[in-house]
Amino acid sequence: MDAELLNTIMTAVVLPLLIALSGYLVAYLRKKAAEAAANIENQTIRFYIEEANEIVLQAVEMLFQTYVDDLKKKGQFTKEAQLEAFNRAKDITLQLLTAEAREILIEIYGDLDLWIKTKIEQAVKQDKDLKRLL
Repeated sequence: MDAELLNTIMTAVVLPLLIALSGYLVAYLRKKAAEAAANIENQTIRFYIEEANEIVLQAVEMLFQTYVDDLKKKGQFTKEAQLEAFNRAKDITLQLLTAEAREILIEIYGDLDLWIKTKIEQAVKQDKDLKRLL
């Protein structure tokens, strides 16, 4: 083979093939990078939601141990006391939530106060259900 024929083959076949393959490679690498970024974001979101759930549960458990159970034993757990317990649990939750967790909860659920209220009510119900079983 002479150099001119080899040059023609390289120009006509190999070079366009390399260009096409490099385009596919770039697209593949971009897709994998996007998937990795989404996975990291999902793990971060999951971490903060789990952390926030744990904070609410801890706040409710602490109030049951230090406030609610004592009032119930004395027969003084009135509607006002229930509201006070809720507000205390909410305040504790807000104090313990990190700024990042707050931002993520707001981004995902919209209303942070509503999310906290729902989680407190859920934790109280679970506690009641557990106590009924015991």
